[in-house]
Amino acid sequence: MATTVYKTALIDRVFFLRWESPPNREDIQAVFEEMRETHERLKPPLVLVASLSSRSAVPNSEQRNNLSAFQSDARPLFTEIHAIVEGNDLQYNLQRVIIAGINIITRTHEETLQRVHQRAEQVAPLLTHSLGVDGPKVIEEARKRGVV
Repeated sequence: MATTVYKTALIDRVFFLRWESPPNREDIQAVFEEMRETHERLKPPLVLVASLSSRSAVPNSEQRNNLSAFQSDARPLFTEIHAIVEGNDLQYNLQRVIIAGINIITRTHEETLQRVHQRAEQVAPLLTHSLGVDGPKVIEEARKRGVV
């Protein structure tokens, strides 16, 4: 049985994306199309909250290249991007370094609010501030749907 690579959900102008394992090019294209359609339908402001499962492997070189291109394409669709990297401090720091490297390579580190968090609860007040939504309720709903 194939493992699901990703899950998505739209909750109060927040596009949630959860990577269960590193994606291939087809997974990335499918997610990008979903993001693009959401952007066209709702228009900004939209916030992306992407989370990485603590069980997810560190992406290999090809996967990092694909994720880098994905970030460059997806970045203009969102006013803020939040990454949640679960797991122990070592996993968090490894993934954070990869995300920072992608930001530098794609030159997106200064264009929008992009933050890396270790827990979903850290994102809640930022959603409240930027979108005027009930951030804790949005995160609670995202948990119920399995996207954080």
